[in-house]
Amino acid sequence: MNGFLGSLKLPRIESRALKYGYSNARVKAMKGLLLRQSTLDELIRVSSISAMVEVLQRTGYKNDLGEASVYHSGSDIIEMAASLNFARVVKKLLRVTPDGDRPLVEALLMKWDLLNLKTMMHAKKMGRGYGDIKHQLFSVGGLTDDDFKRIMKAEESEILREIKRTTLGEKMLSASTEQFSRTMWETFNNALKNLDTFTQTETIIDAYSYMLMEKALGETGGDVAFYVRDLLRMEIDEKNIMIIERLKKYGADKKRIKETLIRGGTLGRRMLDRIIEAKDLQAVVKLIRPKFRHLELGEGEISLTDLEIALEKSIAARKVLAFHRVNLSVGVITGFLLLKEEEMSNLRKIAKAKEFGIPEEDVRKMLVIV
Repeated sequence: MNGFLGSLKLPRIESRALKYGYSNARVKAMKGLLLRQSTLDELIRVSSISAMVEVLQRTGYKNDLGEASVYHSGSDIIEMAASLNFARVVKKLLRVTPDGDRPLVEALLMKWDLLNLKTMMHAKKMGRGYGDIKHQLFSVGGLTDDDFKRIMKAEESEILREIKRTTLGEKMLSASTEQFSRTMWETFNNALKNLDTFTQTETIIDAYSYMLMEKALGETGGDVAFYVRDLLRMEIDEKNIMIIERLKKYGADKKRIKETLIRGGTLGRRMLDRIIEAKDLQAVVKLIRPKFRHLELGEGEISLTDLEIALEKSIAARKVLAFHRVNLSVGVITGFLLLKEEEMSNLRKIAKAKEFGIPEEDVRKMLVIV
């Protein structure tokens, strides 16, 4: 049967229907389970974490909340439930993704491994154990729960060895040229040996994250990979802008700022220099607005938080434009994954806002709705 079908020269649309019909139908059904705007509004309005849990009990998070509440309390319940739900959804996505497109989806998931790594290093610096941060980890990439436990139990001198044992470590070692990898590993290893300096080298992990995704996407090819790579480069631009402004706030010189930036974005040297030299955030916004066309910021005084949220929303709007009309394509799958990531992030923001008593109006400004 396969040989017969393979010998037929089907029209392109029919070939795509055979390849993506089932997976796209499953993903569209999953999309119907995403939290609606009305549910997010209700979550923002309620006065406590327990009230949030009651609202989410009526959604697809019900079973995840039950599991999370056994070991956690407060906002940790919401964070753990979001983590469990996201991991479960990712596994479903990978099961329905055609084999030839799995590398593209897996490339998007690599950033979670690097985020997990940052979370663990921060926890170790603060003397926290695996149980304290389990709800903040996502076993959706190459790192497993066993990897998390080994890394968290390791002494500072053994952390690098444990990372090398993972699939993530193997990918990090093979990510680029031998010289560049050696330099990155030396800097990374020195930071691990002295966790007090680890926060100074976080951009190394961010650089690896985008380097690994870029490498994987370059190997997959296709229109969807092109759009995803474009979005990733915008994310690098966003991170670099925030790195510049935070370091400027703390008095870092131009040389130090440049050394800290992540490679691979679309902002050229001249534009980055202009951003570094900008006197205030309003001047920065004027410089970057042509790049971030959906940037929603007024002319008045703005904070670093305002800028960061506006940049995130601008990229989210670009994601919607890139994927909301695609059909019979892996773009349906990647588009849904991006939407699910934003939902999870919004849930965490609302939960933390409840604990800190942040007013509803300010919470709404923090969310990225796509």
